[in-house]
Amino acid sequence: MREVFTLENIINIMIELEDFGRHHYIEVKAMTDDYKPKEFIGILATQETAHKKLYAKYKNMNITFERNIVNNEYEAYMDSLLKGTVRFLEQSKEINSFEHGINIAINLEKDTKLFLTELRRIIDRQYHEVIDNITD
Repeated sequence: MREVFTLENIINIMIELEDFGRHHYIEVKAMTDDYKPKEFIGILATQETAHKKLYAKYKNMNITFERNIVNNEYEAYMDSLLKGTVRFLEQSKEINSFEHGINIAINLEKDTKLFLTELRRIIDRQYHEVIDNITD
């Protein structure tokens, strides 16, 4: 049995995360005078904007998945991943130092990668390119 799964709510959260990430990178970039990290963080901020545009493009897409892969336990796991990230964001609004800002950024990037890897696992192969365009 196949079901239709709309990604709109998930994508809206991911768009918010990308916005947060871009603003976060801009704030962290202002905390250093070292050219190399400043340049790299600027690139990361630009990528967040590109990811946001990509999410917006795919947000109204209907994705099919095998119901036997996504049982109640798996749905709870995915929900927990998202809630954990949102909770982390709420606790990470204040940046104490450049190093603290970098640690927050690393954690957010890891959370995003984990979530998208899991999402890719459950969607039909024909939609893998959507996820690959974001994670590559």
